[in-house]
Amino acid sequence: MFSLSSPLLAYADAQSALERIDERRRLSPVRRPWRIRCLISERQALARIDNRPLDDDVIQVDGRGSVSTSAYDLSHWSRAVAAKIDLTTLRTDPHGLLRWLGAIDEDNNPSPILSGHATSTIIDAVKAWQEDVTHLHDLPPLLHSAYSAHLWMRRTPIGRGDMVAALLIGDRYGPGRLSASFGGLVALGLDGLNVAWRTASAEAFADHWLRSITAAARHHLDLEVRLRAYAARAMGHIAARRRPGMLKPLLMLAMAHPLLTSRAASRHLGLTSAGAIKLLTIATDLGLLLERSGQASYRTYSIPVTLPPVAPNMRENLADSDPLQFWSWDRIDPFDHYDVT
Repeated sequence: MFSLSSPLLAYADAQSALERIDERRRLSPVRRPWRIRCLISERQALARIDNRPLDDDVIQVDGRGSVSTSAYDLSHWSRAVAAKIDLTTLRTDPHGLLRWLGAIDEDNNPSPILSGHATSTIIDAVKAWQEDVTHLHDLPPLLHSAYSAHLWMRRTPIGRGDMVAALLIGDRYGPGRLSASFGGLVALGLDGLNVAWRTASAEAFADHWLRSITAAARHHLDLEVRLRAYAARAMGHIAARRRPGMLKPLLMLAMAHPLLTSRAASRHLGLTSAGAIKLLTIATDLGLLLERSGQASYRTYSIPVTLPPVAPNMRENLADSDPLQFWSWDRIDPFDHYDVT
């Protein structure tokens, strides 16, 4: 009989949660705004671990759903978030791995934030880490990812931002093999569980790793349920209006943005500034948007959906709701019709 803290059960919980996310990525009627918000949550978790937190007002979402931050974002290795890299490169190509992180450029010159660091020294340290990782080949993927990240944290090959690099690399070995993570799923879990993972032994770190995957995955799944519940409520308001106009595209746009301004709404939806302000006011009066700034001008809006906490014992509510197919992004997609260049 296994105890509740059994590594086998922890692994099974993590794996099943990842598979559930992978399924919802394909089937959810709110999959596109959900994907964007999950990416933002993971990006912000990595920044907090890097001691360079990102507020919602510096997050930018373009017409294609790509997420970026301001030019003043100084967090390490952000270019690797949601960027693909194959396992062969991680295991055998130190230059390719460092280029993926952004530590070196295409000519193998170090990043400006690594001034004073010899590239050859970093390359040798990464090669030593890759040699260590070869001894982990018998481990299942999620444990392999945990021990790989722990080895990187112990070796600190780059000398700057190695905590974030370790989480990004470990994520690609584990959760990143599915579509469940954009690179910061484990970071989101570790940041929310408040455990002493930075100084943990390899075995304890692996346990924290598995529990953080489960907690962060449940956070994402709970967020998807909350977005669907909001969509259901908004659907009733839209169906009751005789002439809803652009209200539905506006709300779908707001679901994908942590904060929305009249300027962004007019740009994405092809409206005049006055038309965007009027539409935002209507949505606010209906209780479908909240005005966040408290200002008379330059106002910002968000949907009234609270982000779920990251906790190991969250209740899962994963039921589907057929009426929400009304909100399928396959039927109407403002990102396809109102692009931003």
